[in-house]
Parts: sequence; structure tokens; C-alpha cells
Amino acid sequence: MRPILLFRSFLLSLFCAVLLHAQDATYKASLSTFAFGSCNKTTLDPTVWKTIADQQPQAWLWLGDIVYGEAHALQDLENKYRTQKTNPHYQRLTSEAQIFGVWDDHDYGPNDGGADYAEKEQSKSLLLEFLDIPQAHPVRSRQGVYQAYTFGEGDQKVALILLDIRYFKEPYVPDSDTEQRYKSNPGLLLGTAQWDWLRDFLASSDARVHLIGTGIQFLSDKHPYEKWSNFPQAQQQIVALLDQYPVQNPIFLSGDRHIAELSQAQTPAGKTVYDFTSSGITHSYDVLEAEYNPHRISPLIVQRNFGLLHFDWAQNRLEFELLGARGDRLYSHSISLE
Repeated sequence: MRPILLFRSFLLSLFCAVLLHAQDATYKASLSTFAFGSCNKTTLDPTVWKTIADQQPQAWLWLGDIVYGEAHALQDLENKYRTQKTNPHYQRLTSEAQIFGVWDDHDYGPNDGGADYAEKEQSKSLLLEFLDIPQAHPVRSRQGVYQAYTFGEGDQKVALILLDIRYFKEPYVPDSDTEQRYKSNPGLLLGTAQWDWLRDFLASSDARVHLIGTGIQFLSDKHPYEKWSNFPQAQQQIVALLDQYPVQNPIFLSGDRHIAELSQAQTPAGKTVYDFTSSGITHSYDVLEAEYNPHRISPLIVQRNFGLLHFDWAQNRLEFELLGARGDRLYSHSISLE
């Protein structure tokens, strides 16, 4: 394993190289190990954070449900963020890795909540404070918490795009006629300003890999819960942007479901899209025996888990890996980078 001093040196190079601009921040150092996860209850066994820190990732991404706060109880949300920050293993992770994050419903407000949540600005402030986002960061002046970053240069450049699927989301309409929980919604999901920002970013991006963080699943569309296909126009618009612009190696990173899986699909233009789901840091849907997902190329994983991406730039390879709470390998899959 690489010594901790190497990671501290890497972090120093990150912070020294950061340049704030319209797309938030650029880090000159290349990525080799990137970790992510979602669904973390501070009231449950927190020792999984030792396992996560032991992987010594250069970056950690929260994909929402960072904590489980009570809706309309901002003090409770703040207290739980504080509890997470006092975990010594999480403190070790934050000292060795750069932390990024976006919210989902349980760290935003109401279950499956959206644009009509009255306290979303206060909730946003608590999230950004938890993530230690600087006051000068562009996300501070936006509605919502969408962000974008790049790592590395040339053919090792990676873009990290974090989408906010809460702040602008139109309310769901319950569906009592089918097995789906909600009726299909023709809305934009991301809101006009976020769509314009995303389009501008993708139009000008020269990254080799595009990691797109979104709390809910992008490709899996048959289960009855929250997913991008509840907003088919928005989902199709994303796919159209991927085909319209030279977006290389688009990989969605998702959480929410208390399961893990890797899904794959093709755009109309023949571009391969992945959706790498990792959910259930502290609790998982371990009684689930089967769930239909025509895009799944991995097993359905119902154990507690977190995700890792390993970049092998010399071999032009990317490895998807899922580890369990004690560090056991649950799944791995490698692809060639175009």
C-alpha cells in the first residue's frame, strides 16, 4: 500500500492547483483510486468507515443520504452531520482524501422530496458546511447544489459532474393504477438553470472520462421506486446531450436503493453508458432476492457496500469494484477506456 505521506502530498498538490471558475474547480493531479457510496445512518455501526479509509482513496464522493435527518427538523440534521464528522475513521478519510458530495432526500428534507420543500436553503447551507465547501465556491451562489470538477490533464483528465435531483424536482403524483409508485412526469427534474449549466459543461468538456453523480439510478427503469425514468423527458434529454457532444466514457454513479449493481446501455448513436450503483454503507436491502433490471451486467448485490473506481492510465483500463463492510470483494469489472 502507498504510505499516508503520499496521499497528503497528493492532497497538497490538489489544493495548490485548484482554480475556481465557471466549472467550479480544476485539480491538476491525476486520479488513480476514487471511492463513493450512499445511505449512511449515524445511529448504526460506523466501523465500515475504517474499511473505507483503509482503501486510501484519493477522493470520496457522497451520493446522498449522507445522514438520515428528520424532515423539517434542521437541528436534527445538523446534529447528525456533526456526529458523522466525529467518527475517527471518517476523520482519517477526510485528512487523506478530497471529499465531494451531493444530497438525496434524507439529507435534503422529506422522503422523496423536491422543489416544494420550504427549508431547502437552510438544508443546503448545512450540507455545504458539512462538506467544508469554501465560501468562495461557485455553488454557494447557485440555487441547488450541483457542481463540477476536473482531475488530471490530457488523456488522464476526468470530469466529475454532480447533479442535484432534489432542489428543482416537481412533486410526484402517486400511481394507483400500476405497480409503479409514481406516475410518469414530463418535467425537467433538474430545472432550467441546471440544464443550461450541464449543457455548457458537456459542450466544452475534453475529459477522457465523465463521472456523473446522481442520487437516484439512471438506467435501471423497472423497479417501482425513485429513478430517472420517472422523468422520461429529462432522461432522454441527458442521453441526447451525451450523443450531441463528444462526451467520452460517460459513467453515472448512483445510490439510494440499498443495493449495488453495474448497469450498461447504448445510446441511439451507439455510445456505451454505465450506471454504477453503490448504496447501503451502514444498512442494505438484504432480504431482496431478485429484482428485474434488463441493463444489469453484474450480480444483484444486497450486502452493505461501497464503490471504488481504479484508473490504470498506463493500460487505459478502468476497474469498477464493490467492497463489503469488512473489505471483502463483492464484485469487480474492468473496461477499456476509449
